Amino acid sequence: MKPLRTMAAASFALLLLAACGSSGLGDILGGGGSSTSGNYEMRGTVESVDTSTRSIYLTNASQTRSSLAGSTSGNRVRIYYDDRTPVVWQGTTYRPQDLERGDQIVARVVESGNGMLANEISVTHNVSAGMTSSSGSTSSVLRGTVNYVDTSRRTIELDSTTWISRFNQGTGSSGRILIQYDANSAVDVSGRLYPVTNLERGDIIEVNVQPSSAGSYFAQRIVLVRDVNMR
Repeated sequence: MKPLRTMAAASFALLLLAACGSSGLGDILGGGGSSTSGNYEMRGTVESVDTSTRSIYLTNASQTRSSLAGSTSGNRVRIYYDDRTPVVWQGTTYRPQDLERGDQIVARVVESGNGMLANEISVTHNVSAGMTSSSGSTSSVLRGTVNYVDTSRRTIELDSTTWISRFNQGTGSSGRILIQYDANSAVDVSGRLYPVTNLERGDIIEVNVQPSSAGSYFAQRIVLVRDVNMR
């Protein structure tokens, strides 16, 4: 793995301070600026967060009532948030902008003129931590040797891949596997984060993955096991 400066961990700490900078507990947990009457639950996996429209796109979504305004006929929905919408993970409050692709959430939503507005969002699976706060299987884990990193397509090809846990199907070897990543992905090196583009051919990594489209996989968490430059 190529040596470089660490990514600024202080930026995340600033996000936490901003999320907690309200005038009181009621302001934090009130959320949405609307009455809580008529609230419903929307569950799903975060696909993306659009900060320009203050909206969150969810896949594999389900809801408690099919007549909600803005509901879709498929499994992809869009919910909105505002400055008072908290995101809660293991007792700590964050902002909707801190959500990442692959996070699994439960949102308390209320009908509004524009669709569904989230009063409060609870994270049930943190994609960065690879941890689930409620019942359910955690992400699968594989280990392999980096063959190449395609920065234009944001993919990593692993060679000599071994599944440590494979969607509750046990272990096994799979040869070469293509893994997708996004702009939020990073490589954990002894607790310090580096860009995926710093990986080199021959590095050995361990990856928490979830199924993606067309039979491929998406990287939730990447950990460097052995640096090819370290003999």
